[in-house]
Amino acid sequence: MSASPHVPLPVTPPVSGQSRPARSSRLSVRASPDELAAWAGTARLLGHGTTALWVRSLLKEAALTGHDGMAVGVSLRKLRGELGRIGNNLNQLAHSAHCGDAVRAGDVLDALEATKDRVDVLLKSMRVTNRQRKTLH
Repeated sequence: MSASPHVPLPVTPPVSGQSRPARSSRLSVRASPDELAAWAGTARLLGHGTTALWVRSLLKEAALTGHDGMAVGVSLRKLRGELGRIGNNLNQLAHSAHCGDAVRAGDVLDALEATKDRVDVLLKSMRVTNRQRKTLH
């Protein structure tokens, strides 16, 4: 039975006392040496012994949750735009302060706080806890 690349197969953990299923198929991804080194470093930082274990956990998580990673990119682009606007406001405030003008930074600080909260939510949604990793392996 071959798996369709568009339909995720259910992920079933091995029954205790039973070894994991034989891995007779191979999945290949071409990468530059720099990409491979970066991925290996990230895998280690996230607590995975190898890049393969990290990729396997990412694929299992995506299959279980249905997340395809696209929402993260959209959210990051929106956050980058917000941070750019906040940076512009801070530059204007700094310029005004240097010119001796009275500066009201309340709105900028509120925008910074709101953006920080959105970043926290995004990061929490991206994080895989150690407990989740153990259940995915």
